[in-house]
Amino acid sequence: MRYSVNPARISHDRLQDEVIVINVSSGAYYSGSGPAADVWTLMSKGATVAETARILATAYSADEARVLADVETCVKTLLAQGLIQEESGVPASNGHALPEAVRGAWAAPAFDEYTDMWQLIRLDPIHEVDEVGWPVPKA
Repeated sequence: MRYSVNPARISHDRLQDEVIVINVSSGAYYSGSGPAADVWTLMSKGATVAETARILATAYSADEARVLADVETCVKTLLAQGLIQEESGVPASNGHALPEAVRGAWAAPAFDEYTDMWQLIRLDPIHEVDEVGWPVPKA
Protein backbone atom coordinates (compact mmCIF):
# COMPACT_ATOMS: atom_id res chain seq x y z
CA MET A 1 0.00 0.00 0.00
CA ARG A 2 1.21 3.46 -0.90
CA TYR A 3 0.11 6.70 0.69
CA SER A 4 -0.37 10.25 -0.47
CA VAL A 5 -0.83 13.72 0.95
CA ASN A 6 -3.90 15.71 -0.08
CA PRO A 7 -2.43 19.13 -1.00
CA ALA A 8 -5.85 20.78 -0.60
CA ARG A 9 -5.88 19.82 3.10
CA ILE A 10 -2.24 19.32 4.08
CA SER A 11 0.73 21.65 3.74
CA HIS A 12 4.22 20.40 4.59
CA ASP A 13 7.83 21.41 4.35
CA ARG A 14 11.12 19.92 5.42
CA LEU A 15 13.70 22.21 6.98
CA GLN A 16 16.97 20.32 7.39
CA ASP A 17 16.27 17.68 10.07
CA GLU A 18 12.69 18.72 10.81
CA VAL A 19 9.39 18.51 8.99
CA ILE A 20 6.40 20.76 9.64
CA VAL A 21 3.00 19.44 8.58
CA ILE A 22 -0.12 21.60 8.75
CA ASN A 23 -3.65 20.23 8.51
CA VAL A 24 -5.39 23.33 7.14
CA SER A 25 -8.78 21.69 7.68
CA SER A 26 -8.36 21.24 11.42
CA GLY A 27 -5.78 23.93 12.10
CA ALA A 28 -3.47 21.47 13.85
CA TYR A 29 0.17 21.43 12.95
CA TYR A 30 2.78 18.80 13.57
CA SER A 31 6.52 18.84 14.00
CA GLY A 32 8.78 15.85 13.62
CA SER A 33 12.55 15.59 13.54
CA GLY A 34 15.11 12.91 12.82
CA PRO A 35 13.38 9.60 12.10
CA ALA A 36 9.93 11.26 11.99
CA ALA A 37 11.08 13.71 9.32
CA ASP A 38 12.60 10.85 7.35
CA VAL A 39 9.42 8.76 7.59
CA TRP A 40 7.37 11.74 6.38
CA THR A 41 9.78 12.44 3.53
CA LEU A 42 9.57 8.89 2.23
CA MET A 43 5.86 8.27 2.83
CA SER A 44 4.80 11.60 1.29
CA LYS A 45 6.71 10.64 -1.86
CA GLY A 46 4.80 7.38 -2.22
CA ALA A 47 7.12 4.87 -0.56
CA THR A 48 5.44 1.82 0.96
CA VAL A 49 5.88 0.99 4.62
CA ALA A 50 8.26 -1.85 3.69
CA GLU A 51 10.33 0.40 1.40
CA THR A 52 10.46 3.07 4.08
CA ALA A 53 11.59 0.59 6.73
CA ARG A 54 14.28 -0.85 4.47
CA ILE A 55 15.69 2.58 3.59
CA LEU A 56 15.61 3.78 7.19
CA ALA A 57 17.15 0.60 8.59
CA THR A 58 20.07 1.13 6.24
CA ALA A 59 20.34 4.88 6.92
CA TYR A 60 20.27 4.39 10.71
CA SER A 61 22.14 1.05 10.80
CA ALA A 62 19.20 -0.40 12.69
CA ASP A 63 17.35 -3.70 12.83
CA GLU A 64 14.86 -3.71 9.95
CA ALA A 65 12.17 -5.58 11.91
CA ARG A 66 12.25 -2.97 14.68
CA VAL A 67 12.20 -0.11 12.17
CA LEU A 68 9.28 -1.74 10.33
CA ALA A 69 7.25 -2.03 13.55
CA ASP A 70 7.98 1.62 14.43
CA VAL A 71 7.10 2.85 10.92
CA GLU A 72 3.83 0.88 10.95
CA THR A 73 2.88 2.52 14.26
CA CYS A 74 3.78 5.97 12.92
CA VAL A 75 1.76 5.43 9.72
CA LYS A 76 -1.30 4.41 11.76
CA THR A 77 -0.99 7.68 13.69
CA LEU A 78 -0.57 9.74 10.51
CA LEU A 79 -3.65 8.07 9.01
CA ALA A 80 -5.70 8.64 12.17
CA GLN A 81 -4.75 12.32 12.16
CA GLY A 82 -5.75 12.60 8.51
CA LEU A 83 -2.28 13.65 7.38
CA ILE A 84 -1.86 10.89 4.82
CA GLN A 85 -4.33 8.70 2.99
CA GLU A 86 -4.17 5.27 1.42
CA GLU A 87 -3.71 5.33 -2.34
CA SER A 88 -3.86 2.09 -4.26
CA GLY A 89 -3.28 3.89 -7.55
CA VAL A 90 -0.05 5.71 -6.65
CA PRO A 91 2.64 4.43 -9.00
CA ALA A 92 5.93 3.10 -7.66
CA SER A 93 8.81 5.52 -7.82
CA ASN A 94 12.18 4.65 -9.30
CA GLY A 95 13.79 5.43 -5.97
CA HIS A 96 13.26 7.23 -2.73
CA ALA A 97 16.08 9.34 -1.42
CA LEU A 98 16.59 10.99 1.92
CA PRO A 99 18.31 14.34 2.21
CA GLU A 100 21.93 14.27 3.32
CA ALA A 101 22.12 14.40 7.12
CA VAL A 102 24.05 13.07 10.04
CA ARG A 103 21.83 10.40 11.54
CA GLY A 104 22.25 9.09 15.05
CA ALA A 105 20.78 5.98 16.59
CA TRP A 106 17.32 4.86 15.50
CA ALA A 107 14.43 6.03 17.66
CA ALA A 108 10.74 5.46 17.07
CA PRO A 109 9.43 8.33 14.92
CA ALA A 110 7.12 10.71 16.75
CA PHE A 111 5.31 13.91 15.81
CA ASP A 112 4.39 16.65 18.26
CA GLU A 113 0.89 18.04 17.69
CA TYR A 114 0.03 21.70 18.24
CA THR A 115 -3.47 23.14 18.14
CA ASP A 116 -2.79 26.58 19.62
CA MET A 117 -3.01 28.38 16.26
CA TRP A 118 -6.49 27.09 15.34
CA GLN A 119 -8.33 30.00 16.94
CA LEU A 120 -6.21 32.49 14.97
CA ILE A 121 -6.69 30.59 11.71
CA ARG A 122 -10.46 30.53 12.23
CA LEU A 123 -10.48 34.31 12.77
CA ASP A 124 -8.67 34.95 9.48
CA PRO A 125 -11.35 36.05 6.95
CA ILE A 126 -9.39 34.63 4.02
CA HIS A 127 -10.73 31.19 5.00
CA GLU A 128 -14.34 32.33 4.68
CA VAL A 129 -14.33 32.51 0.89
CA ASP A 130 -16.24 31.12 -2.05
CA GLU A 131 -14.71 28.47 -4.32
CA VAL A 132 -13.44 31.34 -6.47
CA GLY A 133 -11.19 32.41 -3.59
CA TRP A 134 -10.28 35.66 -1.92
CA PRO A 135 -11.90 38.19 -1.80
CA VAL A 136 -15.24 36.57 -2.73
CA PRO A 137 -16.98 35.64 0.58
CA LYS A 138 -19.10 32.53 1.03
CA ALA A 139 -22.78 33.07 0.33
